[in-house]
Amino acid sequence: MASTIYDIAERAGVGIATVSRVINGSSRVSDRTRAQVQAAMNELGFRPNAAARRLAAGAPSRPRVAALAPFFTSTFYFNVCKPMTSELRQAGVDFVLVNVRDSEDADRQLERLLTERGCEGVLLCSVELSDERQAQFENLGIPIIALDCDRAKVPHARVDNVEGGRILSRTLSEGGSQNQVLVLGTRKSRVLLDREKGFLEASPPSSRVFEADALDIEAGASMVEHLLREVPNVDGIACTCDTLAVGIVRELQKLGRKVPEEIQVVGFDDQPLMDVMGLTTIKQPMQEFGTWGARAVAALIADPYKEVKSETMPLEVMHRKTTRAPKNAN
Repeated sequence: MASTIYDIAERAGVGIATVSRVINGSSRVSDRTRAQVQAAMNELGFRPNAAARRLAAGAPSRPRVAALAPFFTSTFYFNVCKPMTSELRQAGVDFVLVNVRDSEDADRQLERLLTERGCEGVLLCSVELSDERQAQFENLGIPIIALDCDRAKVPHARVDNVEGGRILSRTLSEGGSQNQVLVLGTRKSRVLLDREKGFLEASPPSSRVFEADALDIEAGASMVEHLLREVPNVDGIACTCDTLAVGIVRELQKLGRKVPEEIQVVGFDDQPLMDVMGLTTIKQPMQEFGTWGARAVAALIADPYKEVKSETMPLEVMHRKTTRAPKNAN
């Protein structure tokens, strides 16, 4: 039989009102008493019930999930979050999007959610999570699901981004590119750093990496003259996202360089309309990320004891017009 707050109160030697305040994160509890109650909860395997916590806090009857992601850095995140809305609506869960600039900003937003009791579940998209912050959410029984992140100590869905970097280089090599460069969005992202690592492992020793100012089309276009000046014999350009690749292809064509005859270009993500643009890219399972994350967090809100297993999802090369056919192809 599952433990109740009465069991917790008896084990900790406090009243049920004190247990309720600890569950709801009230500041009207001393650190010593809070530690006693949390120790009793851990000993008895107690997980706070989300519905009971909402009632105690005077919150709306429908649970709410907050998704944190750097939405304004890449359209990738909009495509990941799009299926979340319908999935959570079907589960009777409200959904709010929280834009974050970086991991520090994400941590501030997580602290705000804790302080305001603003949600019953959290979805993190390419956002780092500290052990301390994770423990705070766990003590309140608020589940966290991570997407596009394999370092989180919570249930997560991911792709192998190191292998993704290798695939970028191999795709260029199969088309005959020997002088390769990688255009990286930012070294502040561990996901992109993993792709850089894989690219350098698989690419020719002379390959170079360049960091763009942003992840948009304009940033890609602005890199081209610099790339051609620094690596005049470049014949293959890999990008850590599609928008950079689109900008690079457009600028190369403006300069009269033939793609893919002279220079191959490959992107990453396979965002909408990349097939129309003819961009060769590495397809990420964006829809699957969003669907899996929404179902996982909704399941944990409904049943805190449910086991949710992490998943590694596949990557796929989408060969189109910006790369040449593999040299060994029949």
